[in-house]
Amino acid sequence: MLLLKISKTILSFAFAGAIFGATAVSANAATPAHSVNPARTTQSYYKPATTTRTTTTTTTKTTTTTNDSADAVVSLAKQLASKNIPYVWGGESLKGMDCSGLTDYVYQHAAGISLGHYTVTQESHVTKEAVANAKPGDLLFWGKSGATHHVAIYIGNQQYVAAPQPGQNIEIQTISSSFMPSFAGHVNG
Repeated sequence: MLLLKISKTILSFAFAGAIFGATAVSANAATPAHSVNPARTTQSYYKPATTTRTTTTTTTKTTTTTNDSADAVVSLAKQLASKNIPYVWGGESLKGMDCSGLTDYVYQHAAGISLGHYTVTQESHVTKEAVANAKPGDLLFWGKSGATHHVAIYIGNQQYVAAPQPGQNIEIQTISSSFMPSFAGHVNG
């Protein structure tokens, strides 16, 4: 019964092809309907099935600071250390800054990143690392994670720029065992 239906379908297509001027493809009852025998055709209209493949490309944006922005951070921090800017608690301007005001100011102006004006808030913007692994532009933190009390910008060669305490200006200081940072942090975007 199935072969009879297949034969009728083939004959219908052959008839339609003859009416519209197309060359018919012949097949016999022993040939499955999906097969085309090139030896029995004068011209094959068989086209291999094509598959359309949609490819989605995902781009991951890296949000850590780049070398260029780290260089800009270090450069601006050093410039501020040479301007006699006094420590002012809660300050974040060229008239005066505290430690987290300094780091937030530098990152906003040099890298376009807002860290917030509180050391613990700034911790949430970094990938924490050992002080020995700090790279120029990273932040140095003093105190336990989640309860830090001081922050500065590492500039390389065991030095950092800090707003130390009332009565002092922003300055470059050297890491020492007597006032050792607890951990460092690489700033994320």
